[in-house]
Amino acid sequence: MKKGEKPQKIENEEKGNLSLEKGAKIDINDLPEKLGHPSEEMVKLTGNYMKLSIQGKMGNCENCAIGKMRQKNVEKGPKEKSTKPGFRFYIDIALSKFTSAGGSKYWFLAVDEATNMKFSLFLKQKSDVKENFFGF
Repeated sequence: MKKGEKPQKIENEEKGNLSLEKGAKIDINDLPEKLGHPSEEMVKLTGNYMKLSIQGKMGNCENCAIGKMRQKNVEKGPKEKSTKPGFRFYIDIALSKFTSAGGSKYWFLAVDEATNMKFSLFLKQKSDVKENFFGF
């Protein structure tokens, strides 16, 4: 541009390979990717605002479908509560910051589902669960 010349007004804007010239005929399925995958209503409103001649019917966009995917819910546990004592236990092991006077670093808790009876043990190692708890 030379000194004293006015900049020319650009009527044709390029977005990727999509021409957004006023009045341009554009397939509706080409716009969502350029606009960030909004809803169909937003694509039409934006196209009308930009004075584009939108043609066609909105199809399924693979990228939109991937973005809306979610994993199925995982069941939290058995639906039926156990009625037989000792059949199902809920267990937890916690590490203590400090070692006890007896040398234990771990606390083990088991709750019987049927009777709601609780068993609490202090362990020196996690592997001691097999020896101490399963001996009941």
